[in-house]
Amino acid sequence: MSNTETQKLSPITIGHLFGETTAEYVIPRYQRNYAWGKGEVTQLIEDVLDYTNKETHTPYYIGTLVVFERKLENKTVFETIDGQQRLTTLTIVLSAIHRLYHDVVKEKISLNLKLSFFSRPKSTSSLSVVTSNLNSPIYFSNNVEHNVNIKERYTDVETALLQKFGKEGEGINEFYNYLIRRVSLLRVAVPEKTDLNHYFEIMNNRGEQLEKHEVLKADLQNILSSDTEKISVFNQIWEAVADMERYVQYGFSTKERDCLFGNTGDEKWNSLEANSFEEISALLKKANASPDSDQEKQNTSQTFQGLSDIIAHQGDFGLNNDHHEDAPERFNSVINFPSFLLHVLKIQKQKDVPLDDKRLIESFKSNDFGLNTIEEVELFGFNLLKAKHLFDQYVIKREFLNNKDNWSLKKLKWYNGNKISYINSFGGDDDNESNTYLMMLLSMFHVSLPSMNYKHWLSASLNYLFKEEKFDSETYGTYLFQIAKSYFFDRVLVEDKSELDYYKMIFEGGYKNRKTLKSDLVWSNLDKGTSVENFAFNFTDYVLWLEEGKRKFEYTFRSSVEHYYPQNPINGEKLGDDTILNSFGNLCLISSSKNSKLSNYMPIAKKEHYDKVAIDSLKQKNMMSVTSESKPWDVAQIKEHGKLIKNLLEEQYA
Repeated sequence: MSNTETQKLSPITIGHLFGETTAEYVIPRYQRNYAWGKGEVTQLIEDVLDYTNKETHTPYYIGTLVVFERKLENKTVFETIDGQQRLTTLTIVLSAIHRLYHDVVKEKISLNLKLSFFSRPKSTSSLSVVTSNLNSPIYFSNNVEHNVNIKERYTDVETALLQKFGKEGEGINEFYNYLIRRVSLLRVAVPEKTDLNHYFEIMNNRGEQLEKHEVLKADLQNILSSDTEKISVFNQIWEAVADMERYVQYGFSTKERDCLFGNTGDEKWNSLEANSFEEISALLKKANASPDSDQEKQNTSQTFQGLSDIIAHQGDFGLNNDHHEDAPERFNSVINFPSFLLHVLKIQKQKDVPLDDKRLIESFKSNDFGLNTIEEVELFGFNLLKAKHLFDQYVIKREFLNNKDNWSLKKLKWYNGNKISYINSFGGDDDNESNTYLMMLLSMFHVSLPSMNYKHWLSASLNYLFKEEKFDSETYGTYLFQIAKSYFFDRVLVEDKSELDYYKMIFEGGYKNRKTLKSDLVWSNLDKGTSVENFAFNFTDYVLWLEEGKRKFEYTFRSSVEHYYPQNPINGEKLGDDTILNSFGNLCLISSSKNSKLSNYMPIAKKEHYDKVAIDSLKQKNMMSVTSESKPWDVAQIKEHGKLIKNLLEEQYA
């Protein structure tokens, strides 16, 4: 597109973008480095696959590519101002498809797009490795320094593709054709005389565009017609819930918390007192009718016109001193607000609402499960508050406290002396076992699929918590373990996953009525090398954790399937038998960074390394425990370990 012409903006397909022969893209020095993690790249693949499978085959738009266009003699160089994360990830995804399925994909495009990073040679060389020699397995030389994040994301993409399509590539042609022909972005060139550094600064500091959930809120409030009181209550609930990092009680004033969440005993501010939208409205009205409520609102909503106002101010600055420990950086949610809205809609409608936040407005307006009446919107407002209250207490978070980052399952605790803090949701501070048991189950689910969308386990948890008026750690844990077993036996170990989809499993009770007979379990699904689903390894570690007396172990975001006996050993002979090499007995799940460093080392060298550092996997620990100089890891050991683990897993079938 020429800067001298009137620009006619139109989407450019991924196939067109990567097929251009005279275009190069450069990431300028003022851009941050490539920063996407496993969650983002997996999410991109999931989203495209979701749209690929839609019967309508509608186009899928993935954002804007803002560039500064430089015309040289025989080529065009696009200095990429915005969109480098997507551009880099798409390069990785297409290269991985061409490499893994070079004999399967029938109509491959030529990957002509040249992407480099100005002043970042490690990133440029890493991407060069990704895009070169696409007929051979990828090889990052140990003699060259590479960008670790690009290496790890390539591994994550290969793993995700193998888990979705297998080594044979069943369905990859449909996915690839949709990706190159129907997925598009908007390439926008800024004017010639633009000060790029200033433009980039403006882009980074500009007000955020109106997001989909804000548009949705306005649409739902419109359904409430002209009832200003209802609109106000709905808005207050929405805003209180929208900050997923904060306990929902802190979205209300002190008096409102007293009325909404209780004001007596140990459960002060910890028990939702309303059972309907109307009751929430009445309780808020009661709170704001108290004599000191106006003063409190005034104290907590001060505004300052400038620096002189701040200097002249004599009081506090409206901080809520009741919860000084609830700093925004203390808790990190496992899900974002738009995705949370879809889970609540799914629970309210008890229908198979797609858990894709890009389809947020579409889902809420759908003929199948949209909200169209005042009564439905009011019910959603109540359910939203109830769901967040349950989520805060009974779904894990990441908690940063005392310079440590751990899984957390806590509720608010009121202490005499006007202090509020956090204690374990079950068992209090003195009994950690029941709380740990639940954190292990919930974190097992989460690390298996860390992306914000498609968290079916979260739908399962919230749906259970909604329906069960009374539950304790044992009944909740039993339910989660039943779901986990159904995931494993009815999804991982079957030929046809459509027999029991997630909706049937969770909302129609399929997890209780297992149709997969023990004799029909396909255990060979675990013997597929890097194609084995992450959940299979995480479930195995959970079973080992139970079996071995609940030793100290915490799930981390591991995404790389390691061959304990390496595929290409350093200072050792190849195993020779790929069937044994790729069998479950020789596999474990570790972090991508550790796998990239040690992947070609022999088992005894890996054991010596991990004896000095923390392990990533209990299965890995078991494999290392039987490895020694006198008893090396070999075919016999692999078979024995594989049989032992599969027998242990089979015992969980009941």
